[in-house]
Amino acid sequence: MKVFKYLLFFSLFVSSLANADVFLELSPAQINIDTPSLTSRPFVADIRLGYAEYNQQFELAFMSHIKDDNENSLSIEVPAVFSFFYHYLPNPQTSLKYHLIIGASYIEVDTSYPQVSNSSDNFYGVSYGIGFEESFKSAPQVKLSFDVIQLYRGDQLNINAVSLGVHYEF
Repeated sequence: MKVFKYLLFFSLFVSSLANADVFLELSPAQINIDTPSLTSRPFVADIRLGYAEYNQQFELAFMSHIKDDNENSLSIEVPAVFSFFYHYLPNPQTSLKYHLIIGASYIEVDTSYPQVSNSSDNFYGVSYGIGFEESFKSAPQVKLSFDVIQLYRGDQLNINAVSLGVHYEF
């Protein structure tokens, strides 16, 4: 239910900005889950919808499970990640743009181990990172995008995402 509230809030922002460029970004992403005793790297599909102005972007991101990670019979899966990101572009005139990213994320992590009941955990956190994008000269509305984002940071757990995808402005 909270996701629908965020979608409604986000759609109000998009509709209020007539000169903003609406975009869609699609990419595969690797989620890195680090604990003191284990590192896991499941893959997800990263889908983002947002709008861009001169030196900032707002986006709603949804990541969904592609492939879980198995280590010593322990299976770790990330069924869903919901995030809202704000990107600040310090120098928007350059061909290779970099973004400073801040936002909030909700992460679901499922674990299973033979002869042990399955576990599902949810994490909420402040997200931050850096991103890069480069426009294609032949099609300036199409951009190659690369992001490294810290989705969650706890005492014994860190969850990061690394994505490389295509960004299309309508």
